[in-house]
Amino acid sequence: MVKLLRSISPTRAIMGRLFLWFWATFIVTALLAIWGSRLFFEDLEIVAIQPREIAVLNQVVEHLQNSRFQNAPLHEPLDRFSRGGRGRMVAVDMSDNRLISGGGPPLRENDKEDLLRLVNQTSPIAVKRGAFKILGPVFFERNGTRFALFTVRLEMPEKQTPPVLLFLTIALITTVLLSWLFAKSLTNPILRIQSSAKRIASGDWQARVGRAAKRQDELGQLSRDFNKMAEQLESMWGAQKRLLADVSHELRSPLARLQMALGLAHQQNVDPETLSRVEREAERMEALVSQLLTLSRAEAGEATMQKQMLSLVLDDVFTDANFEAANKHKQLKIDEIPKALVVVDSVMLCRAVENVLRNAIRHSALSTHISFSEDAKHWCIHITDDGDGLTVEECERIFSPFYRATLARERESGGVGLGLSIAKAAVELHHGLIIAEPVERGGLRVTLSFPK
Repeated sequence: MVKLLRSISPTRAIMGRLFLWFWATFIVTALLAIWGSRLFFEDLEIVAIQPREIAVLNQVVEHLQNSRFQNAPLHEPLDRFSRGGRGRMVAVDMSDNRLISGGGPPLRENDKEDLLRLVNQTSPIAVKRGAFKILGPVFFERNGTRFALFTVRLEMPEKQTPPVLLFLTIALITTVLLSWLFAKSLTNPILRIQSSAKRIASGDWQARVGRAAKRQDELGQLSRDFNKMAEQLESMWGAQKRLLADVSHELRSPLARLQMALGLAHQQNVDPETLSRVEREAERMEALVSQLLTLSRAEAGEATMQKQMLSLVLDDVFTDANFEAANKHKQLKIDEIPKALVVVDSVMLCRAVENVLRNAIRHSALSTHISFSEDAKHWCIHITDDGDGLTVEECERIFSPFYRATLARERESGGVGLGLSIAKAAVELHHGLIIAEPVERGGLRVTLSFPK
């Protein structure tokens, strides 16, 4: 039974939730507005009479009985005496209960009924219905006809809101609050999915959508599908890393046998040129396997962190790079290395800096510059060359395995497209960040940023 009710529940679909929430908002708003109107428009009640109000009525009666107003239609003096803050003057003809008033909008039916009920009062009385206050009667005669005089005054309750503004405020607050809650219930799971997607894009394969996956509507289904996709991606990525590591290890044995065969061939006086070519290809294959193994270890998170002086860690790397640049008739400018203690895996850090630096020297025109910077949370190494540079799109892709930029990394360079991938994995092993960006005057700047 419970499963049946869940299957036919309109809340399982966003359309049904939108429909129900709209009507819930409408009903709650209407109920609050009705409650507010009842709170504001009270039943008829008798209120106290102020002496000055009776004095105003008696004064108007004296003026009406003045000879100069006797021949004018009654509504004209009533209209005249309604001005000046006295309130609206209304006279009731006692012979036929006809109401005569000065200018202004017609009286409401409730007010007319209240006036006729008060006609038979022998002494003045004040009643109030909502914001309207009626005071009277005071009797007078005019041309042989008896009249009862009343004042009808709009008297707003103290420290209360006018009806229209009250209703508007109630409706506005209610609809805004309920709409905000509903919008939040829809956007929260979307934001969680977005956050998880960004984490996966940055390499966090364990990112999942949490509570949103428990919803029973389309967003819940989307969250569950997203989690399933993330699991498959994580599984595929793990399988790829295992395959890469396994293939690299398996290639080591045939490469060793190939090196042995080359040694025997040299002893048997086989064609030296052919052997040299085979030997070069074997060395390139050995370098590729070595890089693949390094990449696998870096991505697997295998690190030995130790506190060391940064200058001692990088000294050998910069010495070798300086020698390589000199052999290519290029300059390598190195700023003073900060005398700071850092917690790093020296092997992986050197591999990252070496790969980026050798890449910069290879593609520079004349010089390569190494600089350092730091802030409250990070220390950075900047490697800048004056080569042809890359586009912004290529800067985002050069850290992918086996990727070659069209302008600067041709097959003739001798690389296989793994150096920067290893650098990226080594930096991320230190929970750091590596980025490449084109330089305005030409060239490429690669920044390796590490947390302190």
